[in-house]
Amino acid sequence: MLEIKKVDNFIRYFLVAVPAAFLLFNKYPYLQIFSVILLIIISLIFFLLKFSIINQNKDILFLLLIIYFYFIISYLFSGQNLKLFFTYKFLRYDGNFFFCYILFFVLSVPFFNYRKALNIYFKISFFIFTLVSLFGITEYLFGKTLYTIQSDPYAGKFFHAFNVTHNATGSVYSIICIFALVFFLREKNLYKKIIYIFVLASCMLGLFITKSRGSYVGFAMALIFVLWMNYRSVKKFFISISIIIGASVPFIYITGAYKRILQIFDFKATTLVRFDLWERAWNLFSSSPIFGVGFGRYNDNFDYTRLQGIRGFFNLYIDPNFIINDAHAHNAYLQFLSETGIFGLFLLLLFWFLCFYKINRACINTKDEFSKKVYLCGLGSIINLLIISLTENYLSATTVMVCVSIIIALSLGLIWQDNKLKINNID
Repeated sequence: MLEIKKVDNFIRYFLVAVPAAFLLFNKYPYLQIFSVILLIIISLIFFLLKFSIINQNKDILFLLLIIYFYFIISYLFSGQNLKLFFTYKFLRYDGNFFFCYILFFVLSVPFFNYRKALNIYFKISFFIFTLVSLFGITEYLFGKTLYTIQSDPYAGKFFHAFNVTHNATGSVYSIICIFALVFFLREKNLYKKIIYIFVLASCMLGLFITKSRGSYVGFAMALIFVLWMNYRSVKKFFISISIIIGASVPFIYITGAYKRILQIFDFKATTLVRFDLWERAWNLFSSSPIFGVGFGRYNDNFDYTRLQGIRGFFNLYIDPNFIINDAHAHNAYLQFLSETGIFGLFLLLLFWFLCFYKINRACINTKDEFSKKVYLCGLGSIINLLIISLTENYLSATTVMVCVSIIIALSLGLIWQDNKLKINNID
């Protein structure tokens, strides 16, 4: 019986963490999908057995249910049919929001130890990302474009790992770099600290050669936030910032990342394309600012004369001209404003604010070192996500959202577990 229990526990914790192993392999999406579906099945079984949801998540899950309901109503009212909603293509592209956020429900069922699950999650993430990064760096330095490196006339050589795009790779590397930074800063054991600085350096090199400008900015902003939260001292903050910048400059130069950083301020080429996409999103939002033109409708071929309702208030696009692909507004806020209006974006930002508030409060109050690391990682990932969403629709992008959903959902679970231990100790 003891051996069976050990195997059962291993399977549970491994399955919770295994989606992290596929974050750099979205060329093969069924790997990620299969791992998440297994988690859903296990979670559903335990929920049906105990009907248990952790208290820490109830208000967050209720708000998320409202968002799901509102987005589905928006989808249906804009002339799209229910059959299309359940297709793989829709859930992969226009409707990937529903897949990305389902892990909040799955991981709110307490069928495992959150502390152990997080420990395995971080170990798998650090191992996979460091390994793939070293592989990519080797290809990059030897000028190869075989597996993880591609070439572009505008960006030059860039690292995409085994993902379809370099931006998807850059987004998750910017998150993992924050994780590695937190573990390095908080670790007291010298041997482990050396391991974490190696992981951090490897992943930062991987981030640099993705040539993803939005990911650079997101990482930089999250880094500033994490350093301040960790030290709460102006002197230590500026010393650590100076050390990181000084150590990074040679790598930024060698990898050519400085050219992409300079292009952030160059309003040409891809930046101009983004302006066109943002203008389109803004025009759609202006047509129907309160509720948007309909969830999943941004990338459909638009005929503005087919909008029905009251312009400037409630104006849905109901033409049965559905185009399902990966086109988007390259700005998550404008994407949700155009499709779901002020109401939809407000609900989504309220959801993230609530997550941030709960984790930040726990981070301030905890005395446990591992919990402190987890909460700082969670807070840093939210800051990063909100920043990178200014240039891509990352608030519903599967690759980065699976990464963030897991760490935030597990962080909320850890808060519940820590509180439960405190109550038991008091009793």
